[in-house]
Amino acid sequence: MLRLAFQTLRTRRALFAGSLAAVTLALVLLTASGVLLESALRGEGEANRFDGASLVVTGDRDEGLDGKDHSPGFGDVEAPLVPRPPLPGSLRERVEKVDGVREAVSDLAFSAQISGEDGRLVRPAVGNRSLGHGWDSARLTPFRLREGTPPKGPGDVVVDAAAAARGRIHVGDRVRVYTSAEGRGAYRVSGVAAPPRAALTKDQVALFFDAATAGRLAPPGGDVHAIAVTTDAGADPEAVASRVRSAVGEGPGVRVLTDTARAEISASDVLFLDTLVFVVSMGSLAVFVALFVMASGFAFAVLQRHREIALLRVIGATPRQVKRMLGWETLCVAVVGAAVAVPLGALLAEPLARGLVDLGIAPDELEVRVSWPPLAGAAAVGVLITRLAVVAAARRAARVRPEEALREAELADRRLPLSRVLTGLAFLLFTGCFLFFGIAMGGVQGSGLAFGGVLTLLIAAAVLGPALVRPLVPLAGILLRLVFRRTGRLALANSAAGPRRVAAAAVPLILMIGFPVSALFMQTSQQSTAKEWAAERLVADDVLVPHDATGLPPAVAEDAARLPGVSKVSATSSAWVRVQVRTDEAESVNARALAADPALPDLLDLHVREGGLKGLVAGSAVAVSQEQAKEYGWRVGDRVRMRLPDGTLTKLRVGARYDRSLGFADLIVPSRVLRAHTPDPLLDAVYVERASGAEGRKVGEELAGLTRDWPMARGADRDAVRAAGAEDAASQTWPAYVFSALIAVFTALALANTLVMATLVRTGEFAVLRLAGATRRDVLTLVAGESAVVAVCGLLLGGGVAAVVLAATSVALSGGVDLAGPPLFLAGAGAGAVLLTLVAALIPAARLLRDRTP
Repeated sequence: MLRLAFQTLRTRRALFAGSLAAVTLALVLLTASGVLLESALRGEGEANRFDGASLVVTGDRDEGLDGKDHSPGFGDVEAPLVPRPPLPGSLRERVEKVDGVREAVSDLAFSAQISGEDGRLVRPAVGNRSLGHGWDSARLTPFRLREGTPPKGPGDVVVDAAAAARGRIHVGDRVRVYTSAEGRGAYRVSGVAAPPRAALTKDQVALFFDAATAGRLAPPGGDVHAIAVTTDAGADPEAVASRVRSAVGEGPGVRVLTDTARAEISASDVLFLDTLVFVVSMGSLAVFVALFVMASGFAFAVLQRHREIALLRVIGATPRQVKRMLGWETLCVAVVGAAVAVPLGALLAEPLARGLVDLGIAPDELEVRVSWPPLAGAAAVGVLITRLAVVAAARRAARVRPEEALREAELADRRLPLSRVLTGLAFLLFTGCFLFFGIAMGGVQGSGLAFGGVLTLLIAAAVLGPALVRPLVPLAGILLRLVFRRTGRLALANSAAGPRRVAAAAVPLILMIGFPVSALFMQTSQQSTAKEWAAERLVADDVLVPHDATGLPPAVAEDAARLPGVSKVSATSSAWVRVQVRTDEAESVNARALAADPALPDLLDLHVREGGLKGLVAGSAVAVSQEQAKEYGWRVGDRVRMRLPDGTLTKLRVGARYDRSLGFADLIVPSRVLRAHTPDPLLDAVYVERASGAEGRKVGEELAGLTRDWPMARGADRDAVRAAGAEDAASQTWPAYVFSALIAVFTALALANTLVMATLVRTGEFAVLRLAGATRRDVLTLVAGESAVVAVCGLLLGGGVAAVVLAATSVALSGGVDLAGPPLFLAGAGAGAVLLTLVAALIPAARLLRDRTP
C-alpha cells in the first residue's frame, strides 16, 4: 500500500496539489505563530522607571475579599491592566531597618500634565500618561539632570528631556501644570532631566517636584505608589527581598518584587498581551480552516477516485488496505508540506513581527527567537490535521463492498449515508445550544457565546452539503436560463445530477463568506451598538471629554458649573473595584465601576430595568448591569461586598439593574463612596445642562473658552458622542480583516484544487460534446454555467450561516436584530467568490479543450 500510495501521488499530482498547498500554507502560519508565541512569552518589556532600584514593594492587585491571593489564569488579559493599590507610607521605616537595605524611597505618583510652548498638552511617545513625582524618585530610574537645577521650592518643576523636546520647553520657562489636587498651577522649569535610555519613559511624561509640593499634589492620606529599595553593595537581592518580606509581612495585600519591571504597568506589557491574543487566534484559525478545507478537498479527491478504489476492492483489496493507502498518501502530503512550510514559517516570523510592531499590536521590544519546540510542534500538528481531514473520506471509501463497487463507481448514490446525516444533525444541535444559551445569557458574553455557533454551523453545512445544495440548484437555474440560454439547461441538469460535486466545490465558498462576514460584522455591529447606546443615553446638552489625556481634573467640572447659562453639571469617573460574586470559578472579580454624583440620573438615561436610583443618589446603593447581574446572581436588594481602589472594604445594597451597558460600566457606585477612595481620581466626562432660556450659541462659546483654559478637555454634542471611538475603529477591526484575508487564501486554494480536479476528469465528456457539434465556446459556457451554480449555492449557504449567527449575536447583545458593517467588504467578498469560481473552472477547461481537440 505504501508503494501504491507513492505511485498515486506521482501520477495524480494535480489531484493532491491543492491539498499540499493548503497544508503548506497552514503550517507556515502555524510555525510563524508558534515562533511568535514563544517569543512573546519569553519577551520582556523595556525596564520602567524603577530600573535603578534593586527591588520594589508594591500593593497586590490580586488580593481577594477573603484576604487570599487570587492570581489570574493564563487566559486572563484584563487583570494585569488593573492598577496596583497604594501602600501605607509608614512601611518605608520598617523597610529601611532591614539588613542589607541601603536606601528605601517612597514613590509618589500622581496625574500631572504640562502644556508646551503652543499651549497644547505634552504627550509621551506612546499613550497619554503623564505623572508627577517627588524629586527623590528621580534616582530610582535614574534620571540625571541634563540642564538646570533640582526643584528647590513650591514653584519649581523638573521636566523629562523627551517631554521638554516635544513641548519646546526650556529651563527658566513658565509653564502650566494640571493636577487633580490643584487644578492648574504656574511653575518655573528649574531643570531638564533624562534617564539613561530614552525608552524607559516612552509611555509616560515624568515631572518632578520638591518633596513638599509632591506631598501636596499627591492623593491625601499618606499612602504611596510604591517603595523602591536599593541594596548594599555586594548584597544578594533575593536574600534582602526575603528579609523585607518578613519585615513588611508580605501577604496577599503586599508584594516584594525583585523583577522591578513588574512594579508598574507599561505600554509594552499591554502590547505583549495583545501579541499573545493575536498569534494564538491566528494559529487556531489556521488549524480550523486547514482542517475544514482539507477535509473537503480529500473527500472530493476520494469521490473522484471511486472507479479506482472500486477496482482495488474487486481485485481483493480489504477495507483496511484502502484506509492504509489513503493514510500513507496524506502522510506523504503532510511530510512534504512540513518540509517546505516549517523553514518558511520560521523565516516569516521576523517580518510578521515587524508588521505587528508597525501596526501597534506588538511592542518594539518583541524579539523573534527561533527554537525547536514551535517548529516540531507545527510539524506534528500538520501531520495530525491531515490525518483527521482524511478520516471520514477514508471510512466511506473503505466501506464499499466488492460486489457493489463497480456500480457505485459508475453511478454514485445520491442519498447521504445515515452516519453523515446524524453527524450533521449533531452539529446543528450544537449550534442550537450555542445560539440558545448565548441569547439566554445576553450581553457581550452571551453574544460571544452565540458567535461560537459559527464553527459548528459551518461544519454542519459542510457535512450536509449535498442535501442543502439540492433545493438551491433550481434557484440557480433561473439565473442560468437568463444568462446562458443555450447551455443553461444542460449546466443545470449536470449540477442537479451531481449534488456531491457541487457541494464539495461550494464548501470553500461557504467558509469564505460565512466566517469572515460573521467575525467582521459582529465586531462592527458591537461598535455601532455601543455608539448608538452612548448617544441615546445622553440627556445633557453638552459634554466635556478628555482629549490627548487619560482624564480631566475635577476642577474642570467646578469651572463648568460656574459658567453663566449652565443650570446643572454632573461628572463621572471610573475605577477598578473588587466585588464578591456567587460563582464556583472565583470568590471575587475585578469590575469596572463608574462613580456617579446625585445629578447624573438627570443628565444620563441609565435605562434602569429593575429597582430605582434613590439609593444611588443617596449614596447607599449601587446599580449593576443586567449582564453582570445575570452572571453573578445579583438581585435588587442584595448586599454586595467590594474592595475600593485604595483597599477600603465596604458593602452596598443593589438598588437597581440597568441594561445597555456595552462601552459604559459594569456597575455604578455613588461618587461619595468611590471617588473618595480612589487615589488621584480623574474625570471621564463632564455632562452639562443648559439653563432654561439660555442662548445656545453663547453657552457654546463659554464652553469653548473653558476648553482653552483646560487643553485636555474637548466639547462634544450628541453627534460627537455617537462618533466617539470612530477614529480607532480601524485599529479594532483590522485583525478581522487579516483573518479574512487568510481564509480567502485558504479557500482560494481549496476551490481552485476542487474545480481543477473536477475539470480534469471530464476529458471524455468534453470530447463527446465536441463530437456532438458543440463548439469550444459552448463547452466553456457550460463550465461557466456550472460554476455559477456552485457560486450561487456557496454564497447562499455562506450568507445563511452568517445571517443566522449574526442575528443570534445581535439578539443576545441588544434584544433585536441590529447589524452594521462595511457594505463594500460584503460586496467585494461576494464578487471575489464568484470571480474565483469562474476563473478556477474556466482556465483548466480552456487548456483541456486546446490540448484535446477532436
